[in-house]
Amino acid sequence: MTDLERIEDKYPQLKFWGIEIENPHYHGHIEGDDVYINLLQPDFDWLKTALHECVHYDFDQGDLTDGTSFEVKVAERWAVNESKRAFNQLFGGSNY
Repeated sequence: MTDLERIEDKYPQLKFWGIEIENPHYHGHIEGDDVYINLLQPDFDWLKTALHECVHYDFDQGDLTDGTSFEVKVAERWAVNESKRAFNQLFGGSNY
């Protein structure tokens, strides 16, 4: 089982899709129960992005597309920190 499959198994209610977006700043996003991961990013980034979007699924509601909004910035920071914790818990160590 790959590392990404381990994440998928932890979240069976979500569907993970690989897409190719030629933008170095785009890593992925979640819409409902569909998680989109940019396959043009490095493999390790796929894991970080998958967990990040799973955190949004677990804790956030509403539209997070306005990156200038204070609430969105708080939600993004929370997702970054919580996905680091989830990564270390799932894969051991602090290699995030």
